[in-house]
Amino acid sequence: MRKQILDRWIYAFAFQLVVMHLKKNQVLMAYWLILFGFTGGWLANKFGIQYLFLDPEYMGQVGPKSFLIMGLATGAFIMAFNISGFILNSFRFPFLASLSKTFQKWVLNNFIIPSSFLLFYIICIFRFQYYNQLIAPSEIILNISFFLLGVAVIVYSTWKYFLITNKDIYKLFGVEDSEKKAYSDNSTFGKRRKGKDTRQWRVETYLTIPLKTNLVRDTSHYKPYMLQSVLKQNHINAAVVELLIFLLFIGLGIFRDYELFRIPAGASILLLFTVIIMLSGVFRYWLRAWANTAIVVVFLLLNYLSQFDFINPSNKAYGLNYRKEKPVYSIPEIEKFYTDEVFDQDKAQTLAILEKWKISNQQPGGAKPKMILMSISGGGIRSTLFSFSVMMAIDSISNGKLMPLTTLITGSSGGLIGAAYYRSLYLENGQKSFARNPEATQYRKNTAKDILNAVSFSFVVNDLFLNLQTFSDSTGRYVKDRAYAFEQQLIENTNSLLDRSMSDFSYPEAQAMIPMMVISPTIINDGRVFLISSTPVSYLLQHYSVTNNKFKAIPDGIELNHFFANQHPGELRLTSALRLNATFPYVLPAASLPTNPPVEVMDAGIRDNYGIVNSVRFLYCFRDWIAENTSGVILLQIRDIYKRSPVDFSATNTFWSKLTSPLKNATGNFILMQDYQNDELLIQTQAWFKGNLKFILFEMPKTEEKVSLSLHLTNKEKNYVLDCAYNEANKKSYQEIRKELVP
Repeated sequence: MRKQILDRWIYAFAFQLVVMHLKKNQVLMAYWLILFGFTGGWLANKFGIQYLFLDPEYMGQVGPKSFLIMGLATGAFIMAFNISGFILNSFRFPFLASLSKTFQKWVLNNFIIPSSFLLFYIICIFRFQYYNQLIAPSEIILNISFFLLGVAVIVYSTWKYFLITNKDIYKLFGVEDSEKKAYSDNSTFGKRRKGKDTRQWRVETYLTIPLKTNLVRDTSHYKPYMLQSVLKQNHINAAVVELLIFLLFIGLGIFRDYELFRIPAGASILLLFTVIIMLSGVFRYWLRAWANTAIVVVFLLLNYLSQFDFINPSNKAYGLNYRKEKPVYSIPEIEKFYTDEVFDQDKAQTLAILEKWKISNQQPGGAKPKMILMSISGGGIRSTLFSFSVMMAIDSISNGKLMPLTTLITGSSGGLIGAAYYRSLYLENGQKSFARNPEATQYRKNTAKDILNAVSFSFVVNDLFLNLQTFSDSTGRYVKDRAYAFEQQLIENTNSLLDRSMSDFSYPEAQAMIPMMVISPTIINDGRVFLISSTPVSYLLQHYSVTNNKFKAIPDGIELNHFFANQHPGELRLTSALRLNATFPYVLPAASLPTNPPVEVMDAGIRDNYGIVNSVRFLYCFRDWIAENTSGVILLQIRDIYKRSPVDFSATNTFWSKLTSPLKNATGNFILMQDYQNDELLIQTQAWFKGNLKFILFEMPKTEEKVSLSLHLTNKEKNYVLDCAYNEANKKSYQEIRKELVP
């Protein structure tokens, strides 16, 4: 008797389905593992992927609507898991075909994995919303209730659909189902008969509605074609559901420009998994043993076709003309562009700006003004918020002298986005400080608004499939990919203030109304720099002239206004320039430049994450004028990475850690190695500069565990970044710069 009871538990249908999935459906289980990793923050947590699931945003808000959509998407994924599993594995359980409501029995008994995920997901939502978003428990419970409502709606609707469309063995053949026999005779335990099909899975009991346990009865007296017919109609009806979800997914991509259809990115990821699971399930069902071979063939075919632009269009820098004759990208051709005459011409133009800067900053009694060269680090939205907050604080304590005294702003990624927004606000405000205006707080909030949701949504619903959506302007036609989504969201977050071309800043820079800004993404084909500025700045490149000892430097970059003179450089969008400067691998696509052959650019942080190199080169180029016409230079550095981070002594005892640590350390420390090089560069600068030179640093403490390197910040992270902007170490820097700027 004990063995019989134990068998009923061990060979219960619900438990055996878990075993079956682990043994036969590892690919399906991989999706669950990924979702557990995303929601638990164990997978891609440095990029903030968990925020897409734990803090979903819809139409700019996180609340019941967004969680309802997440629930609907989660329900769709759960039912896709059930449908695909049923299509691929129902033949292992022929007793199902002898029951009424066949698919419903499968779903009911297949509850362990989905229910475990839902419970885990709900716990993660509550913890995240309470501790990171600082939301009241009542509001969190409301959000979770709407999430569960969304799950219930999809599960019930799909359940009802199969109930209406499917016919059991009695309706198809007039044969009494075994479930009715089970109700009439529960006294005998049905022994499993081993049939000819060794693929059949041993099951002794199963759950039914109302929740109770029934015994599995022998099905050998049913003719095989009857059982197959019951299962086959379930497969056909499942295909209809798959088609509807696929069409929904495609529709979201087509209507992505309408805010109503921009569902939370986490929901789009779940829908993507749903589509893939369903399509692969149908694929494997029809091709059977040939499925793996067909998948390899399809992959090789797609890989071959991806080299053609009509299948895999390259991303572009919006505004540059890609139709005109393209400059040849080679070392000899680059050297031809940058002669002494070009350098001297650009120097003269910048010297004219400096003379106007000197006049506009003339001090009482004829005293010479201080000059600020500002260098800002990259670091996602956290750097955008931190740099903007620090600039606003400096502007406030210096009585609005930050922007007038700054001649150059340079840097990387998110930090430079914050500086560009600050500079644009200053220009919009009539070259007056806005740091103490009532609107200043809202401006600062704008810098911390989410961008990750828009980028992720576009990546999932468009970039992973054949993207046919385009837009055009006066210079060309472009694909609406996640780069486009990034720029549009940035424009929306800043109330269209960054929706400008580079030429829109040429006159203000020439009149010294605003600081010059140099944006310097990296050309990934050869590691050279691509200098982008409204004012030509070829003098910031390596000088190629032959020296007295016949040493000739290798050209280390190209400059927008000269190298792309025929591509309408002034029409380059500011948001595109900032996007190129912040193109983190995989998050945003590398942009192709209009060269022959084409080259691609990515994040400035690859070469100079802190903007120090450009600031020092500018100072060196104009060292004589600056030493003579200023009372000193302040090299102002704003960085979101702690310069004195402790050494990582992570253990490397396991085989996996020993295998991965060399590559991890080599790639993880390249930012730290830039610090060593920059320190050496600044030490040398002190030696050759004849004027007064002051280094003032604003930085965040160690942030890796407290603020993610992401395009999204939680409320807790925002508060932490703001606290860092005004911590004790930075307060000393504020006092120091106030002494320099305020007599």
